[in-house]
Amino acid sequence: MNIFYIITVIGILLAILQNPAEALTTAQTTLDSWWYKVLPALLPFFIISELCARLGFINALSIWLTPIMQPLFRLPGAAALCLLLGFFSGSPTGGSVAANLRQQNLITRNEGERMLAFCNNVGPLYLLITVAALLQQPAVGVWLALVQYPVNLALGLLLRFFARDNQLTPSRPQSAAQLWRSGLSALQNTTPQPISLLLKQSSLQALTNIGMIGAFMLCFSLLLLALKQSGLILLLHWLLSPLCYLFDLPPAILPGLCDGFFEITLGVQAVAAAEADLFGKLLAASIILGWSSLSIHSQIAGVVSHTDLTLRYYLPCRVVHCLAAPLLLSLLGPHFNLASSTFADFSLPAWLLLPGALLLPALVLLLLMLCLSFLICHRCN
Repeated sequence: MNIFYIITVIGILLAILQNPAEALTTAQTTLDSWWYKVLPALLPFFIISELCARLGFINALSIWLTPIMQPLFRLPGAAALCLLLGFFSGSPTGGSVAANLRQQNLITRNEGERMLAFCNNVGPLYLLITVAALLQQPAVGVWLALVQYPVNLALGLLLRFFARDNQLTPSRPQSAAQLWRSGLSALQNTTPQPISLLLKQSSLQALTNIGMIGAFMLCFSLLLLALKQSGLILLLHWLLSPLCYLFDLPPAILPGLCDGFFEITLGVQAVAAAEADLFGKLLAASIILGWSSLSIHSQIAGVVSHTDLTLRYYLPCRVVHCLAAPLLLSLLGPHFNLASSTFADFSLPAWLLLPGALLLPALVLLLLMLCLSFLICHRCN
């Protein structure tokens, strides 16, 4: 395996030396995307998740939200934070939260690996802004969101059947008062630390993860450049060509699928530039977004590398996702017209474009889940 890695690194180096101008342009484009889009979108979520873990809030959520998460997903209540941050901020935030939970022994290895499989998504702002801008159609981001997120939630519900025997039978619900006291006790039992130290540790860990994401994006962009220069990318064309046949896509879409196999934004850019109709581009984008790219897979593997979590459920679910999302879109296709759909003139409110603004709807949904959890306990007793 080391020999393979060495050959890959040498290949990337030769690609840079052979065409340094193109390599520089690729690096600048990738790092611009990281600086202007990834960093402001993910950094607030990373810091918040780290603070929640270090302040003991996750311990309380693990108790308070169990009445919802256990019946639905066979997961403890703390998984709700992973679910919300993974859906509202995008990958690999869900992986980072799962790693934190595993380190604190709030989840088992099986639970963590199932969480990785469906709590990592493409962020809504990426769909509604970046993808919609690349395809030059505001409605595109909305329709992609309507197929991407339900498929991932469905995968989470299906993965409940892969829970261990001791996770299959939910414990008897407590009363609402008992549930509140248990969670509050877990919160109070957290060892207090100075806020300056908490902020320092949380910020450093968040910046480490963000820096790692940028490095992975750059590495896979240069790897794609090396494969194109060597001609090896044609092998991937051959491997992915059945997807074009399966979803009746024109051959011009294939280079975009190959780029998206390695890096999402490069793939969507190539699809947008292809000679194809808008719905064909939409199908190709849903395949790329469902697969998530090797760059994203590596980022998730990186944030969980210090734990015993693996990608044994995550990778098969990405394959299922990249097939199920365009299939669902194909079924919905005859029922809408992108140019004159309800979302044709869709635009985001200005405040939602601010860094970390999606924390507000995530917080609102978390409060609603807490209310529902206590209501369930009240009804059951």
